[in-house]
Amino acid sequence: MVVTCIANSCRHSPKIFESVGFSEKSAYQVTPGNEYVVHAMALLGLHLVLLVRDDTGQPSWFPASQFKVANPHLDAGWGYDITRRDARGLCAIWGYGKMIADKRHNDALIAKEPEAVRLFAEAAARMPLETAMTL
Repeated sequence: MVVTCIANSCRHSPKIFESVGFSEKSAYQVTPGNEYVVHAMALLGLHLVLLVRDDTGQPSWFPASQFKVANPHLDAGWGYDITRRDARGLCAIWGYGKMIADKRHNDALIAKEPEAVRLFAEAAARMPLETAMTL
């Protein structure tokens, strides 16, 4: 799936996003008008968040409301898990294999642990923007 950024500010984001490190004063490291491959999606409370590689090249979760869908097709290698997993309100997640297979991977990725970032980079390399647009 590919999305186009339409906003990069937390000003109008729901308060639940504070549980993952954003405040009303946060600015996202994505650029309005740019396209991003979605590598995972999660339901955080009642809000959908997307995992993309931000403008610094790092994996980051953003509210889906900050994007519009450019190509709705999902990678065939995605999986899904509906179990409640953490105190932040994460109750469902879908995405690349490691994200589903290892319940600690998401927390490690949020903490930017080198091994988790490396595994994300491997998954992202299998789905460059050019390929994702042709699904």
